[in-house]
Amino acid sequence: MLLELNDVSLELKRDGKYVRILDQISFQVNKGETVGIVGESGCGKSMTALSIMKLLPEKAKLSGSVKFNNDEVTKFSRREMEKVRGNKMSMIFQDPLTSLNPLHTVGRQIEETLVLHTKLTKEQRRERVIQLLKEVGLPRAEELAMEFPHQLSGGMRQRIMIAIAMACNPSLLVCDEPTTALDVTVQAQILELMNHLKKVNDMGIIMITHDLGVVAEVCDRVVVMYAGKIIEEADVKELFLNPKHPYTKGLLESIPKLGVRKEKLGSIPGMVPSPDKMPAGCRFYERCSSAMDICKGAVPPIQSVGENHATACWLYDGKRGEQNGTTGSKGLKTALHH
Repeated sequence: MLLELNDVSLELKRDGKYVRILDQISFQVNKGETVGIVGESGCGKSMTALSIMKLLPEKAKLSGSVKFNNDEVTKFSRREMEKVRGNKMSMIFQDPLTSLNPLHTVGRQIEETLVLHTKLTKEQRRERVIQLLKEVGLPRAEELAMEFPHQLSGGMRQRIMIAIAMACNPSLLVCDEPTTALDVTVQAQILELMNHLKKVNDMGIIMITHDLGVVAEVCDRVVVMYAGKIIEEADVKELFLNPKHPYTKGLLESIPKLGVRKEKLGSIPGMVPSPDKMPAGCRFYERCSSAMDICKGAVPPIQSVGENHATACWLYDGKRGEQNGTTGSKGLKTALHH
């Protein structure tokens, strides 16, 4: 196993008090596997990535276990983490224009990673920079290395970010909405490139996105997050064919499907609750059409509902994954006393 998170919680200081942003997050990533993390804005996807990379504010409280190659990342000193970050694990951020330094050429920015983590000579570093630019599918690599970020298109800048992340052949790549600002054609090229790099390097990838099309294209497994908690996890085909949690069903109903005519796409009413005003029970209770009395006061445990499929919902009865006879409007049922 490449990466393993167990009961990871994160608290950040807001208005003088600590607020829980992540609540007992647990999942794994294997070598050669892409795990997607999906959910609405504000559900904790990016904070999960920053917790793995230890790119958190100084006063953040991180608890639980983050194991990378069986090493406990949460106990790494700042210096130890700097040796790992950018070398064995790398991250691609959402907006390449704000992530790249406008004052330095793209070649120099790729080379910085090699200076920090390798003992290559200046000539060897230059050769590696050119090689990386070619690997990520950029033309005229020698000339491009001397250009500045503002001279490049959005797709080219994103490829530069991938080149920087791949400079030291990391075993884990964390991607935070890497294709959000790109048009569909460029997006497809970037996803194809990442799939290729994963296979060549036997790399594990965490793909953070709100785009279920991206998930279907590149992911092997999917983790669905809502309001700082994991509410469903399954193999990608299983999730699309047999979603269990009402929130996951709502997400899937909100995307258009080829060959299916609809006057109006599905939507989920309401808003994600604020971290400092979380409900006592299921965090999706206020927005759920299948909510019951038990949902209001008791947090549903995440449980198996099939092979490689788990969800946190009171609608299901243990490992059989069978739906209890308790669907319907709020307050109608008070079953599930177990």
